[in-house]
Amino acid sequence: MLKVDNKLLETFEENLDPSNPTAHKIPVKVLGYGEISTTFQIGGMDELAFKRMPAFPTNIEGENYCKAVKEYCDILEAAKVCVLEYKFEQITNSDGENIVYIVQPRLEAETLGNEFIKKCSDEELNVVIYKVLYSIASIWRKNKKDGPEEIVGLDAQISNWVFHKEIFNADSMPLYLDISTPLFRRNGKETLNTEFFLKSMPFFLVWIVKLAFLKEILDRYYDMRSVLIDISANFIKEGQIKRISSAIEIINRFLKNEASDLNIEPLSRDEVLKYYQSDKFIWSFLLGCRRLDRFIKTKLLCKKYNFILPGTIKR
Repeated sequence: MLKVDNKLLETFEENLDPSNPTAHKIPVKVLGYGEISTTFQIGGMDELAFKRMPAFPTNIEGENYCKAVKEYCDILEAAKVCVLEYKFEQITNSDGENIVYIVQPRLEAETLGNEFIKKCSDEELNVVIYKVLYSIASIWRKNKKDGPEEIVGLDAQISNWVFHKEIFNADSMPLYLDISTPLFRRNGKETLNTEFFLKSMPFFLVWIVKLAFLKEILDRYYDMRSVLIDISANFIKEGQIKRISSAIEIINRFLKNEASDLNIEPLSRDEVLKYYQSDKFIWSFLLGCRRLDRFIKTKLLCKKYNFILPGTIKR
């Protein structure tokens, strides 16, 4: 059970400076930056991780977001994807901002997929990738059965999986970590309000991002082959380019044997490298847009900027 000290969390939120989040009277550590979220370890609740989402205009919109995430997690679990324990905390701060925190257990760094792949043996890599692939395939078998009325997407990059110490037991599966983007469509319509992704974009660039990038970014998570290419490219981001060939070989073997019913073409190293460069450009461009927005609001308009941006990201 995830036990949250609500008063401490409220104090943390009230005293949080998005421009300098670790300058806080409560000891705080940034565990990770997402594209629109930041995950904290808060002193006094060190066993927990708090993912702070962008402010919602109303409490109802925040509640609807939480309902969508819960429904998404229920769908994943029903498809036999194991989801890491979570709960929601909603706070309205003194600025009237409606903030949602997704609370999960704080994990040891070595159990996170992006750290695990840096130290594991080739045999261990084969085991964990196969188990991730079984989880992914279960989603696309569900889509094959239930689509097009309902289809489910997944951001399955290796950093979104937890490989606990029992992972090498035959019946043990990895835990899916990043539940903050509920990816499921009903009758072709995204359940999540896609404007959610555009909150941190400068107003004069929103239409460009919406037309040029948003659909491409979302669509890739609904196509299993694109998801597998993304997993492979993730090895480059994590400094493990030497293991890409092994990862692709494992994936292609799985597609040929265990997932032959899904009729997915094998991956090639060249297309993974090409995808990585395209993905790197998209996210670098979007981060640049967000930094421009922060500059305009804080330096030119003297307004508060409520998004927490990372420093230099090595991709």
